[in-house]
Amino acid sequence: MGDARHQARPSDHNLGNAFDITHDPSTGCHGDVIASAALQDPRTKYVIWNRRIWNLERGDRAWRHYTGDNPHTHHCHVSIRSGARNDTRPWGWAPGGSADVTPPPAQATPPSNGTPALPSEQHPYPGVPLKKGDRSESVRAVQTRLRRLGWRIGIDAVFGPETDRVVRAFQRRRGLEDDGIVGPRTWRALFS
Repeated sequence: MGDARHQARPSDHNLGNAFDITHDPSTGCHGDVIASAALQDPRTKYVIWNRRIWNLERGDRAWRHYTGDNPHTHHCHVSIRSGARNDTRPWGWAPGGSADVTPPPAQATPPSNGTPALPSEQHPYPGVPLKKGDRSESVRAVQTRLRRLGWRIGIDAVFGPETDRVVRAFQRRRGLEDDGIVGPRTWRALFS
């Protein structure tokens, strides 16, 4: 529940509809991973982390600058939908949770374009679009990058139904056509 500071104003904490998780990469609790996992969970209403907010109920398709007095650089705030208050399923950032995510490097900082803070990876576009049914090291590179960005995805170099689902969700989040095809635009969005 909200502390005295939260109770002095309207806050999801006061209703039991929010929680904060301390950003502590030295113990494996990285705010980027928490935020990515929370944004994939249907219980989430919005997330505030590292001077950014992503409000799913508002229809945000990317991070935007957060202007509140607390920059949320030491913890990740997750507000949940009121009907999800009693849903005790595990979240995806802890061992045994529902996501398979890898924390980014501790020195990562959020870029201004609203994508998760990870260093760029150099993978040249393979020259042909990747799609469901493909099997290749390029598919493995896409799966690996998606996982590093916090998406729940297996890495097997096979562009199967799971990869198709995650690619489409990634495309929607980035404002791209969600056709499930990793063409030049989706490739750039992944690896830039």
